[in-house]
Parts: sequence; C-alpha cells; structure tokens
Amino acid sequence: MLNKQTIKQLLSKNIIDIQPNEIPHFEQLKNIDIATNRIIKAIKNNEKIVLVGDYDVDGVTASTIVNQFFKQINYPIKIIIPDRFKDGYGLTPKIMDKIDKCDVLITVDNGISSYEAAQICKQRNIDLIITDHHTPTYPLPETYTIIDPKQKDETFPFIEICGAEVAWYLCASINKNLNTKIDMREFLDILVLAIIADVMPLNHINRILVKMGLLKLSKSNKPFAIILKEALNKNYFNSEDIAFNIAPRLNSAGRMKHAKIAFDFLNSENIEEARKYYSILNETNEQRKEIEKNITKLCIESNQNENFIIAVGDFHEGVVGIVASRLVHHYKLPAIVFSDNGEILKGSGRSLGDVNLYKLIDSCKEFTLGFGGHKLACGLSIPKENLDKFTQKINNETAKISKENFYLEEFILGELPLSECDFELLEILESFEPYGEGNPKPKFKAKIKIENIRNLKDNHYKLIISQNNIYKDAIIFRYDGEFKEKCEIIFTLNKNEFNGNVNIQLMIDKIL
Repeated sequence: MLNKQTIKQLLSKNIIDIQPNEIPHFEQLKNIDIATNRIIKAIKNNEKIVLVGDYDVDGVTASTIVNQFFKQINYPIKIIIPDRFKDGYGLTPKIMDKIDKCDVLITVDNGISSYEAAQICKQRNIDLIITDHHTPTYPLPETYTIIDPKQKDETFPFIEICGAEVAWYLCASINKNLNTKIDMREFLDILVLAIIADVMPLNHINRILVKMGLLKLSKSNKPFAIILKEALNKNYFNSEDIAFNIAPRLNSAGRMKHAKIAFDFLNSENIEEARKYYSILNETNEQRKEIEKNITKLCIESNQNENFIIAVGDFHEGVVGIVASRLVHHYKLPAIVFSDNGEILKGSGRSLGDVNLYKLIDSCKEFTLGFGGHKLACGLSIPKENLDKFTQKINNETAKISKENFYLEEFILGELPLSECDFELLEILESFEPYGEGNPKPKFKAKIKIENIRNLKDNHYKLIISQNNIYKDAIIFRYDGEFKEKCEIIFTLNKNEFNGNVNIQLMIDKIL
C-alpha cells in the first residue's frame, strides 16, 4: 500500500533534472559552426536564403522560430512549408521545383534522407544545410553540412531532441556570432509545443526547456498564446494541455488541409488574425477525428495479421499515422497503415516497447522506395506490387523478436488508499511535472465502491466513489462498459476547479 513518502521516492527515480545554467551549449552540436559561418556569410553578402520545414508541429514550430528570429535580425528569408499531399515529406524534388533562385537552403526537422534533392542542390550550386533529428542512414546526402544529434561522432550530451530544438540552437549560434543579443528564451513558448508534440523524453534538456516553456507560454502576450488561453479557458498551461488539446489542432492543418494554417496561426500579428486561424484549426481537427475514427474501425474489422499489423485502403493520407497508433494500442503490436493512391503506397507506422520499427523497415528496405523516422515512428513508401513481399518479410522479422519487448508502458505505481488522495499528495505530484514521454504521469490502483453515477454526455460519466467511509469525486471518459457497485480502478489524480471551488478529482483510466 502506497503512501506519500513512498510515492515521492518512486517518482524521483524517473527524472534527470538539470538547471537552466546547465543547458548544453550550442557549440556542442556537431557542424553547427560550419552552418553558422555559411549563414552569416550569406547575410553579409545579401544572398538569398530559403528554409524548408515540415508539416507536423515540430516542423511548423521550427520554421516559426527561424522565421521570427530572422525578422528580429531584419534579414528576409523565404519559408516553404510542404504540402503533405502534393509535395510529400521533407525536401523533395517537387519542393526544389518551387525554388527559383537560392544561395543557401536550410531544412528544419527534415532532410536527413533527401538524397535526390541534395543532388539537385549540388547541380544548381546551392549550399544545402540540413538540420534534422531523425535517424540517419549512411552514406549521408551530399550537402554543405548536416546538423543532426544522431549522427556518428556526435558530441551533444543528450541526443533525443526534436527538430525545433536543433533549429533553436542554430539561431542561438547565429545570434552569438552576429552579436545581435536576442534573448533566445523568448522563443520557448513555441519550442515547448514541439518538444511535447514530438513526444521527446522529458528528461535532461527537454525537461528544463519544457518547464521554462510552459511558464513562458502561460505568460505570453503573443496573439496565438492569448487565443489559446481564451479558447481553452486556461491561465496556466501544463504538458497535457499541449499533448491533448493544442498539438492535435496544430497537426490537423497538415493532416487535412495545409500546415501553413498552423504556421500562420503561430505567426499571427494580431488577435483577430489568430482567432481566425484557430477557428480553422478547430474545424480541421473535428474533421480529422471523425475520419480517423471511421478508418480505425474499418482496419480493426478487416485485420488478419498476427505479428505485425498492415492495413491498406483508400484512406485519407493525413490520418494514417494516428490510425497506426490506435492499432498499436488495440493489438499491442507494431502497425503500418498505407494510403492507396495508385501504384505507390504511402504509409505511416508506429511501434511500442522495445520493438524498433526503424530497424524492422530497414530489414525490408529492398521492397521500399524510401523510408525515415526512428524507433517508434516511421514513414515510408513502397510500390504496390511489393506489398505482399514486404508484408511477409516484416512479419517474419517481427516474429524473431521476444514477446517481452511488446508492451505498452503503463506507469502504475501501486495501490493507493483514497485517504491519501488529498491536496498534499497533489502538491507532491505537481512537483514532479512536467509529465510525458520518459516521465509518465503516475497511475494508481484502488478497490472502491461506486455510490453514484451521472451520465454527462458521449459516454462521459461523473461518479462518487467511496472506500472505508472516505468519499471522492471521479470522472471517466468514453466508457462503454458496465458499472459494478464494487470494483478496482486505475486512476490519476487531478485538481478540479469550478465556479471558484477547488477539489480533488480522480480521473479513472480503467475499471477492472
């Protein structure tokens, strides 16, 4: 049976805390000096700089940070956010067709596998600077230089950083070398969105940047931040607000329409503009949820796989990654969902536990046209005629992996009496925030009696529960099972504020 002291000890084992003055210096990133010197040369010689981002939150925020930084140093650059449906992922030959004149081309959150585009840059005498954080495949593209913390011989002390962090560091390096004295902390309200949305482990540098970023976002007077506070009725943001409310809306733009909508929202210059773009993001997110729900249902009904889930159909390309994630949670197996657009299948995959998706796809690369990503998430394309061979091989390779590696991590600390669920415990739990990847929010078990049930809407229920004459409020979302008077629950603890009243509320994850 847990108590407050035990919980404190268990939680402290999970985190690696550093102080703001211990954040690694930008000089520790391999090749950042080469990239910085070339960009400063371009600025001094009035050369044309083009930046190519990506259509997810990480790519859009990285593009935003660079865009706002260059505005502050008063040097114009062209920003290109790819169209998922027309351009494909990252720096592609189609993107190169959109660049008429360019001296220096910078990528953020992409480029590490842009071999064809790198060759085009070489032919056109464009100095290509790739900044990325995805796992490289060797040999690397031929470029002017590459900044990627996952390169060989990297000296950066914590390699699990996102693309926006790499872009932020590059701007910091330019700032220092130009002696422009811009406070790089002013971009943390944007950077925090990327770190959480891209599911970076919340330890070491990520942990301190998220702490600082959440505070910055909560106090920010930028139009996008004001609208977020207004729309979500928040004065202070936590990591869950970003993960479950803000990131899905920002991502929906690139999934359903064009990521430029999210980029324009973050770069809004006034409240009216920000409100307009937020309204569009809200609408696209609702569309995304409905399409994703229907495709997930269809994939589950038609699944016949054993070791690795492969689903193919006339699916909306923008939601296949989310559907893959849903399938992983449903089957506890890795999954790839392909969108069938004719002769080429474009897919997005997700994995779990210690099942390395990147390595699995790499073992089948003779059947692909290209792929990229990391251990738990990858994108790829394959000729339709190779689907059966690809499916057979990846199933065979997955079968070789020990079943112990197939797990969805649930951080259940243990059994917690309702008598311990008070404001003192909540204060202890809040002291270990931010929660997320690498530092999951703790869950607890309890044997309880359900005293009262109230149906709110859409299978959301408000409960009053008891244990040894201790009564607590509880809530459970999207529950379609039966309620038993006596049962065991898995829950997290939450502070509920309503009409000026504050009380402890149990957020029930499962009823066992």
